[in-house]
Amino acid sequence: MVLRGTLKVRTLAFDLFANMYLAGTIIFGGGPVVIPLLREYVVQPGWVSPRDFLLGLAIIQALPGPNFNFGIYLGALTLAPTNTHSIFGAILGGLGIFAPGIILSVGVQSLWRVLRTKPMVLSMLRGINATAVGLVFTAVYRLWEIGYLTPESSSGKSLAAEPWWVVIAAVTYAETAWFGISPAVAIVLGAVLGLGWYGAVGS
Repeated sequence: MVLRGTLKVRTLAFDLFANMYLAGTIIFGGGPVVIPLLREYVVQPGWVSPRDFLLGLAIIQALPGPNFNFGIYLGALTLAPTNTHSIFGAILGGLGIFAPGIILSVGVQSLWRVLRTKPMVLSMLRGINATAVGLVFTAVYRLWEIGYLTPESSSGKSLAAEPWWVVIAAVTYAETAWFGISPAVAIVLGAVLGLGWYGAVGS
């Protein structure tokens, strides 16, 4: 992080690793929170197009595993246009985003046995967890604002602009929160509802 702020000449590979490392360092609150941050770190500099970002996000949400795996996809896309092989970009993205958590977990594990007995530390962590809920809602809102692609808007369009997507989001929430439907089934049903809308518009 010190090098990221002091070096005047940096390679794209270094910037990619540094951005992913920074994202992995400051994220608290789970996978959804990291998505808007990653968008700022790779779309804003022009490394990944908004369209590729949203397509990758759709794929990563449909597959099992942590959202941090998205860093691997973005790393591969970032270095793909250069002479560097995209596999190297994927490795850099993965190492960068996962390294802070692994280092913190291994480095603090022995201290945690002592710290978790302190009421002040536990109270502090409860406050941080409450903050994390706010961060998750912020992340969901930001994703809502760039929720889907159209031929006219390749950088993403708000889901609120099309009532049918609001219906799908509401149905998916109800399925998983109140009716105990598994996320995998909810994703498939969302795909079917999306195809239904496409068929209606196409006809």
